[in-house]
Amino acid sequence: MSFDSWRHQSRGFTLVELLVVISIIGLLVAILIPALSKARKQAGGVVCQSNVRSLMTGMNVYVADEGAFPGTHSLFFFQTLFGGPSWPRISGVTWDGARDGLQDNLSYTPPYSKPFHLDPKFTQDVPTAGTLFKYVKDERVYVCPNDKPGVSTDTPEGGGGNGRISYGLNAYIGYRSPDSLRNFRYVADSLGNKLPGTNDTRSFLAGQVVTFTPATFVTLVEEHPKTNLNGDWPDGNFNGIDQIATRHQLQKGPNQVGVKGRTSIAYLDGHAEAPLYPARTMGRKLFASFGQPYIWRDGGGPDYTNMTAFLKEIPGSCPW
Repeated sequence: MSFDSWRHQSRGFTLVELLVVISIIGLLVAILIPALSKARKQAGGVVCQSNVRSLMTGMNVYVADEGAFPGTHSLFFFQTLFGGPSWPRISGVTWDGARDGLQDNLSYTPPYSKPFHLDPKFTQDVPTAGTLFKYVKDERVYVCPNDKPGVSTDTPEGGGGNGRISYGLNAYIGYRSPDSLRNFRYVADSLGNKLPGTNDTRSFLAGQVVTFTPATFVTLVEEHPKTNLNGDWPDGNFNGIDQIATRHQLQKGPNQVGVKGRTSIAYLDGHAEAPLYPARTMGRKLFASFGQPYIWRDGGGPDYTNMTAFLKEIPGSCPW
């Protein structure tokens, strides 16, 4: 073989050929990145469900030891509702470990400085000072992998978490035993309660008995950080006026109308699901769906009458 023939056969790629290859690689990357990003977000949803399931496992062990669910921050306010003594708002008395900051029944002093995820007092308290942590023993279980710390934003995804906790415990079940959550008899009419994802409402009449099904009784909720989880105070307390975070498999409609997404919820029987709900669905809609009363109604004043009956088993003296 002559030198000229060998040089012709062993020539490198031309510029055009290199550009074609680079273009093909770029096209493949453009196709793969959204698919990989979607897969990563879906994996985050699976981990998030696993988190609330693990927390419920720890919750059940706590209940086996203590005979009741761990405390929630709303219990402090409910002492006022009963006309009882003011309980101390210290760290280490609720399931998540956060201090409450209420000095008495009316005044509020922020217990931590913003941003909360950079406050050493907050990172020390949450979640390791919580009454549930000795059963869970893993800080990562308390945070959804798609929940990134930062300034809380009013987005459907629930962006800007406090970096330590992504979930809220049903505000009304602290220090209640599972046996006491089997049913409830309404003592006053509760009319026109809105339901999630629909324009339908549900009403309860005085004297009506609602039987709670453990498989539908909402216990732990992936909470939107803007509604107190990373707002004015970073508590893991899911109340009627708090909202869910729809971080998973978000479905955005035109002009952000009709936005839906999946949120991780654990139920009283210990199982977890990721139901599809409209963004920013409020806790009172979830509670109305299975018949639990809640204090902050859509219209009118607080429902003190039914809530006093529902929470009657909370002890009058400080339980810690």
